[in-house]
Amino acid sequence: MNTQLKQLFKTSLIALIPICTVSNAHAAILTFSLDYSGLAFGNAATAQGLISLDDQLIPNPGSTFLDLGSNEVIKAFTLTVSNATGGLGNGTFQMTDFDFATWDSAGETLDFSQQLLGQWTQGGGWGTSARWDGNAGEFNLYAKAGSSAPTSSGYFTLAANNDFLNGDLLRLVSFKPVSGSVQPVPLPAPIWLFGSALGVFLSRKTAKKSNY
Repeated sequence: MNTQLKQLFKTSLIALIPICTVSNAHAAILTFSLDYSGLAFGNAATAQGLISLDDQLIPNPGSTFLDLGSNEVIKAFTLTVSNATGGLGNGTFQMTDFDFATWDSAGETLDFSQQLLGQWTQGGGWGTSARWDGNAGEFNLYAKAGSSAPTSSGYFTLAANNDFLNGDLLRLVSFKPVSGSVQPVPLPAPIWLFGSALGVFLSRKTAKKSNY
């Protein structure tokens, strides 16, 4: 291997070290299952859903508003409401049925590999806040006007049929990771472009050498 080629390899490896480090840190899209129950409020309504989050963009610890129309932090979302009184608000709802979500880890770093509800915070177990006291964190959804999706009606609490006053109330009772759902974020395009360019360069060097 001549001096020029050795220098190319050395420079290439040095350049790739920080890029690979960033790529490994920018880990994955995580999917969680959500379960809501009306039992605490004396109704039979339930809701089950799936939410996929970018674990590097969701503040942990921290709090924020999450725009469901941007696909930046929340990558996918679906929620199915069943057994609402009179069938009002039953159905399956997608990201397009909601304006935004709220998120608050109550100042703690939550372990995304475990059930989130009940994890320790200074205000008690995450998700155990009283309906009107959010000292143990928050996760909530706000339905668009005209949608029959459930909407926020207190901390960790939804009201079916987008009816804050009369809809069946639903309490979040589970927020846990789906086994095997981790999706690695693809490597940035510059890495692949760099690799392709390096491959072309080396093949040309080899071809030139074989012609001598």
